[in-house]
Amino acid sequence: MKKSTFYLLIFIVLCGSLFVGWRWYKWNYPPIDNKAVEKLNKNYAREVEKVCRALELPDTYFKALIILESSADVPPQSRFEQHIYDKLKSVKRGLSPRYGQITTDTLQHFTDQQLKDMATSWGPLQVMGYHALTMGIPIEYLKNENSLHYGVIWCKRTYGDYLRKESFRDAFHIHNTGKPHPDGWFPNTHNPHYIRLGLAYMAAFE
Repeated sequence: MKKSTFYLLIFIVLCGSLFVGWRWYKWNYPPIDNKAVEKLNKNYAREVEKVCRALELPDTYFKALIILESSADVPPQSRFEQHIYDKLKSVKRGLSPRYGQITTDTLQHFTDQQLKDMATSWGPLQVMGYHALTMGIPIEYLKNENSLHYGVIWCKRTYGDYLRKESFRDAFHIHNTGKPHPDGWFPNTHNPHYIRLGLAYMAAFE
């Protein structure tokens, strides 16, 4: 083999390795969206800071969470979850004993549309509607201009201890999956970058 051919092959292999490495890095470490940071600062920063001061919670966490959950959009989009609706219907009909703390008796007087609202995530933090039942508030509080305030209250009640300990990796994981981060490196979040991006957005707001 001629030296020129050999060096050409080496060059091609190196270029290929660099390309594959770059693609791997982009897949595993996508950058934060600076436009989303600007949008958060414009749409939510003051309200988040006010609510978090009152509840003694870290505003940087909730700023990051809003970007992850609703892209800091105003108004935030709601998301209907068919599988949760099916579970709530099953409980109401007595086919399942309960869904979390919700029992058949709890759901007897709710209409089908109300069940759909319970099976929908609302507000900038995308809190599921059925959490209004355990909070003892009308579901409209999670849907209207109070949604951020009551969403933060729900987070504090659900995993406030982790926020106070600054266990933000667990806090993000609980918000997305209902459980703390599992042992090991890999989360159970739908988006594998959810927690890493959340921590990166927090750093951007420091």
